[in-house]
Amino acid sequence: MNELDLLMNYLRVTLMLFFITFFINIFVQYFKTKTITPRKMLSYKAGGLFEHYKIVAILVFSLLILHGVFDQNPFEPGIVGLLLDFVITFVPLVIFMVFFFVFLFFLIFYLYAKITKQEDPAYYLNNKSHMIIHLSFILGLIIASIAIVVLLMSAL
Repeated sequence: MNELDLLMNYLRVTLMLFFITFFINIFVQYFKTKTITPRKMLSYKAGGLFEHYKIVAILVFSLLILHGVFDQNPFEPGIVGLLLDFVITFVPLVIFMVFFFVFLFFLIFYLYAKITKQEDPAYYLNNKSHMIIHLSFILGLIIASIAIVVLLMSAL
């Protein structure tokens, strides 16, 4: 593996860790408060994409120490490489599936409210929103788990 590939792998891991920590923070906030507040995306302050820069820096620095001191490339096949690939693949897949199901279920409930001529479709959707988000989270986790198992089984 040349230096450019190695640099790109570290950059990919760093960006994915920022992405993962951002969305995990959104999920945790929602399950704690049952609300989602608007966020300033490109910020290192509370709610921003780079809010958890200390956690990401510690994780990337740990990978660098593993690579530099122990001379083990974390991106090559092995325990660390497998764990890293699993996290970098599984968590974004779960996030994508959750948002896909949220969109799909809100669309289905909105169309149902229009077809049944609900008095106030926004009120109807607001009453169903917690159920939709919980169901989407559970289905996203299940579908992503199945997809990862299928990918792992096909790799064997």
